[in-house]
Amino acid sequence: MLDFRVRTFLTLYNEMNYHRTAVLLNMTQPGVTHHIHYLENYYGVKLFAYDGKVLQRTGNAEILKRHIDSILSEEREILREFSVQENLVLNVGATKTIGEFVLVPVVREFLRDENHSINLVVDNTENLLRMLENAELDFAVVEGIFDKSKYPYHLYKKEKFVGICGRDHPFAGRSVELDEIFRQTLLVREAGSGTRRLLEQAMADRGFSLERFRRVISVGNFSVLTEMVARDGAVTFAYEPVAYSNQELATFSVTDMEIKGEFNFVYCNSGIGQRKIRQLFGEEY
Repeated sequence: MLDFRVRTFLTLYNEMNYHRTAVLLNMTQPGVTHHIHYLENYYGVKLFAYDGKVLQRTGNAEILKRHIDSILSEEREILREFSVQENLVLNVGATKTIGEFVLVPVVREFLRDENHSINLVVDNTENLLRMLENAELDFAVVEGIFDKSKYPYHLYKKEKFVGICGRDHPFAGRSVELDEIFRQTLLVREAGSGTRRLLEQAMADRGFSLERFRRVISVGNFSVLTEMVARDGAVTFAYEPVAYSNQELATFSVTDMEIKGEFNFVYCNSGIGQRKIRQLFGEEY
């Protein structure tokens, strides 16, 4: 059970406003300040500071938050072990590429045991990491770029990140120049998704942004996105397993832009997270 002053810290960390924190916790604003000062005196570090009128987290606040996330994960595991429950239930997050195109065989194998159950949340990277921090997930499997300094993690596997088009598109099966793809309509996932971040980073590394494309359309659902690519002449970039999901799709490559993205296991508590991963994926992970 976490100290009540730690709860105040977590609320202020998320809200970054003393007044809103006081309202949410049904406290006075001086009471919030007192709790934060107590923690700062206890640990001997500054947790929050003002830059002008804007409240900022210090590096020490980030460190404390990581440790608290790990403790919350342990606390939830203790409560689970004390509950009378014979079944093994896993709470797992996955980004959309992984959840829709990679994990299905793994989950089906796990569920062959009638005592096994799983709550699988498929969402974008930002939302899954937020759920991890709130101890709502045992672990997440995420694609692409995230802040590796904030979370324990280890590699699941690497996948090719390729251009995808309709099988009758002029790019199908070809290697094309960068200038050629900029003349296309590009379909991308919503902001915050791993695939979009990876593509944006690849473009930035070459001195461009997505605005260089003739037209950019954001689509949050992979089924809709791939159907539009297959039938409407647009292109997208995604991990190779996506292209296998529809016989109407083909892949293409871009000259001097070979990309491999990482699929990583991410968790807040290393001991618990790795044990849960092995329960789903096997001892080799």
